[in-house]
Amino acid sequence: MSYKIMIVDDEPANLRLLERLFRRDYTVISASSGEEALRLLEQHDVALLITDQRMPGMTGIELLKHTAPLRPHMVRIILTGYTDVTSLVEAINCGQVYKYVTKPWDNEVLRLTVSRALEHYETSKSRHELALTNLRLVGRMKEMTRGFVRAIADALEAKDEYVHGHARRVRSYAASVGRQLGLDEEALEQLALAAFLHDIGKIGTPDSILLKPGPLTPDETAQVRRHARRGARMLTGIVGLEGAADAVLHHHEHFDGTGYPDGLSGERIPLLSRIILVADAYDAMTSPRPFREALTHEEAVARLSEGAGTRFDPEVVRVFCEFEPLARIRKAIAAGPSAATAKGFEASGLNFDELTEKVSCDPLLAALVLRAANAAYGLCTANLDAACSALGLTGLRAAIEGGVSQGEEGAALSDEQWEHSLRAAEAARLIAEQTRILDSKAAYTLGLLHDVGQVLLDSLFPATAAALAGLDVEERGEYEAASYGIDHAQVGQWALEACGVPRQLAAAVQAHHDVDCANDPAALLLHVADRVAHADDPFKVAALDSISTERLYLLGLSRHDLFRVHALTGDALERRLNPVI
Repeated sequence: MSYKIMIVDDEPANLRLLERLFRRDYTVISASSGEEALRLLEQHDVALLITDQRMPGMTGIELLKHTAPLRPHMVRIILTGYTDVTSLVEAINCGQVYKYVTKPWDNEVLRLTVSRALEHYETSKSRHELALTNLRLVGRMKEMTRGFVRAIADALEAKDEYVHGHARRVRSYAASVGRQLGLDEEALEQLALAAFLHDIGKIGTPDSILLKPGPLTPDETAQVRRHARRGARMLTGIVGLEGAADAVLHHHEHFDGTGYPDGLSGERIPLLSRIILVADAYDAMTSPRPFREALTHEEAVARLSEGAGTRFDPEVVRVFCEFEPLARIRKAIAAGPSAATAKGFEASGLNFDELTEKVSCDPLLAALVLRAANAAYGLCTANLDAACSALGLTGLRAAIEGGVSQGEEGAALSDEQWEHSLRAAEAARLIAEQTRILDSKAAYTLGLLHDVGQVLLDSLFPATAAALAGLDVEERGEYEAASYGIDHAQVGQWALEACGVPRQLAAAVQAHHDVDCANDPAALLLHVADRVAHADDPFKVAALDSISTERLYLLGLSRHDLFRVHALTGDALERRLNPVI
């Protein structure tokens, strides 16, 4: 194999000697200075660099330090005519020098040194390639595990629409408690996986039992209780889920020993299981069911406290109940939407059509109107036109003026958030008109309100919001869950449900960022609309990697359709911003 080696020396005679010594066996590239060598290294994949130490401008060791990030696997030999012990030892210790050779050199010794250096290069390169292969394999295994996890969660939620998002919420609650308790990253990862999959065993439980509105018989109770062992068996042996399997097995054990399947008590119950039990119970209590209303945050926390020491680990309950962000979020949603507007906005000065137009362009005003109309008339609608018509001019003015703060108070949208919401609304409407998946007016509202959860979080926690600015959707969601115990998509679902939007539509907002889980057509439609709204060029949206051809097929869309929707969305936004008078 022919290797490229580079020789660097400011003395032409030395360059010629070294070129003659190696050019029969290797491809030799010469440079008379460190600066020239760096330029050549950008163009050539060099296996070995031989450089003189004492050169004007840039010394040999300085050159080697610069080449380390540029060619990390390249082997480096330095020629020195004097002993600069400190510099050489530092360079060798840092891994920047393979060997140093004193001048004058012995040709045969130098040949042997170069031959061994290239063997070292091959070994180092092979190790690096093996490490990369292993990393790719680990990445593929993680993707396979993630795909399995998501598929199971989706299958469980498909059995019961009322538990939509349950696995994700329990994962977020459990992870936030785990962080408060100081778990390390490996334990937190296993906790998140186990919390997400804690109900996996219920796949084998008959729907007639899971969805039964009344009390269970002893035999039915026994069947439900089998899901813990069944779930643990399903996870045992799957790479990356070994720790999660044990946590799933014991997540219904009670602190006083009255739980199942093994009747463990106290600290004999794995800590991950104790955390999941509290998170699971809280979400069950605060989620509506066909046979009962959801409890408020305060009511659920009170019940957890009542069960501390009997059903629940007292320390886990204490940490969960003292987690302030979640309490603030729930309180803000219960209080209803509010909006900060520019000074001078007066609803009383606008007629019905003007107010309706204002509402249709502003997510926060839209939320105010939907909540007022749905609460007053029991509409349960996402249609803004229907909500405005039900309220009439007087009701519209009252709803807006009752929720609007003049100046700095209340939630507020940045210009970027406002424009993105409008783009997403128009894109969702256009996609709905083409696919008939949703009523176009409901789709418009979902697009307009899809980021209302982020707006609420930003208003409640401005310092954290500033720190999260600039992160992509997936990273932001992870940091939000760590900071608040929940991400903005879930907060958006809660906010829409509080406004009276039908639960199945609000659920689309919760799932729309996770395209791999967005098997619900409404969530997938909203995801595509969001991606279209983010693209600043129609050609970019037609080539979006985040929207697979398979996903588009599920909606009945093509890449050309995305191009068209993006263009029409821009036209619609322009008409709203600059109406023809």
